[in-house]
Amino acid sequence: MRIAIELGFVRIVDIALVVSGAFLPIRFGAGGAQGTIAVDGMLVAFAATFAMSVFPACKLYTLGRMRVAARIIGRPVLAWGVVQACCIALLSLLHRAHLLSTLWFTYWTLTTGVALVLFRACAFAAFDALERVGRRMRLGVGDARARRRANLGKRAFDVSVAALLLVALAPLFAFVALAVKADGGPALYGHERVGRYGRRFRCLKFRTMVPDADAVLKAVLERDPDARAEWAREFKLKRDVRVTAIGRFLRRSSLDELPQLFNVMRGDMSLVGPRPIVASELPRYGADAVYYLASRPGITGLWQVSGRNDVGYAARVALDVAYVRTRSMRRDLVILLKTVKVVLRGSGAY
Repeated sequence: MRIAIELGFVRIVDIALVVSGAFLPIRFGAGGAQGTIAVDGMLVAFAATFAMSVFPACKLYTLGRMRVAARIIGRPVLAWGVVQACCIALLSLLHRAHLLSTLWFTYWTLTTGVALVLFRACAFAAFDALERVGRRMRLGVGDARARRRANLGKRAFDVSVAALLLVALAPLFAFVALAVKADGGPALYGHERVGRYGRRFRCLKFRTMVPDADAVLKAVLERDPDARAEWAREFKLKRDVRVTAIGRFLRRSSLDELPQLFNVMRGDMSLVGPRPIVASELPRYGADAVYYLASRPGITGLWQVSGRNDVGYAARVALDVAYVRTRSMRRDLVILLKTVKVVLRGSGAY
């Protein structure tokens, strides 16, 4: 609805600029000389009417194209050029080209073209600003008491389930810890992540990499440009030489993430939430970072049940935003049930 209103407003202003642009040159003395027509009303009416068809045909109002800088300039100029070329063709067909004031027509073409570009740049900047403000407002509106009750309910559920799982899975924890420590390194690994409200915390996992993983990664990225590009794009390597044999099994089965139950007990994380990210990833969320920071990261979430590492980074961000905007206890339960199925299949894990 909001986008339809924005597009309707832009359409109306576009036509207003076409018409007003025809009279602006007269204000600055760019009228025609004796024997010529200063303003051709029929031509202006034709241009305004024709623009209603040409502008949409040139995709000036197509979603996903409006806010790209090259198209903010290029497409309006192209569309307006087509309209003016057809105006000249019409005058030639009607044998009225000799009555046209070249100076006035040039001023009309230039002033309207510049106005169309400037209006688009300003309008879409304003629309984006309003959208960001609206996002922040949506996160803060509603019944405060209802939100508090929902957050308390979610927290109570997290703590209860996490405590039960820690007790029930204690033998498994001990077995995995001994298997991981077999190479002489520590059983657990904590990496700094960004939590709710931007607070940093150590996200716990069973160690799945060799003890000197950072040095190995540096060497790999220095000698392998493909790995370097993959790391810059995804913050992960699909064929990561740092991963141990037991580590590959733990990742495939998602058992490496079991220690995050301690993060849930401490209040760093939730059972269900956005994917926990490092500080260097936060700028890639752009304006959507406000959604990530409004919720505790989760052991599982929409990303984990929607393809995990097989999903591109932009899709990960979109899934995190979708979860925060539509979170509910019912949805958390659905995601937890889907997680069991995904873990058993081992899909998207590496």
